[in-house]
Amino acid sequence: MGLFIAIEGIDGSGKSTVISILAKKLPRVYVTREPSERPIGRLIKEWALRGGSSSPYVDALLFAADRLDHYLAEVKPALERGVVVVTERYVESSFAYQGAAGVDMEFLELINSRVPRPDLTVILDISPEAALARIKARGVLEKYERLDLLTRVRDIYLDRARRFGYLVVDAERPPEAVAEEIYEAVERRLASGLP
Repeated sequence: MGLFIAIEGIDGSGKSTVISILAKKLPRVYVTREPSERPIGRLIKEWALRGGSSSPYVDALLFAADRLDHYLAEVKPALERGVVVVTERYVESSFAYQGAAGVDMEFLELINSRVPRPDLTVILDISPEAALARIKARGVLEKYERLDLLTRVRDIYLDRARRFGYLVVDAERPPEAVAEEIYEAVERRLASGLP
């Protein structure tokens, strides 16, 4: 069985950049992301371009459906081949973003109860102000990219990291240093024989 790693964090925390650096260091790696490129994931992306749904509960259901489909079709088969799977966003993104939008945490637990949790969840932590500066530098703001919302999302990520023992990494450092810290955590897990 492979190792399943989820890289989480608020928009602008550097997930894509860190994952691309990390993937070059890992042997036999499969990189993926949510929303996925599967049919439900593409629907979510199309909806986002048109302003999203009328309810954060509908968003939560769509993300949960995409996540289960994505896990069964892509993640699970890769893990069964013994590959290290790194996903940009997974279940904690729903708790953070849909939770910040007012969706009940028990509802989120219920609709995500069929997907296995990663072996390692990493939260890239960055101040909402620094994240917003990065987002503005790259162009157009999306609906979740407001200081007040990024602050609520970050608070949920950090609260859940404390509760569940996730690895929290300072993402205000250079991406190479962030990727190296994650790589060392992955190496320790692989060396210990733990998933």
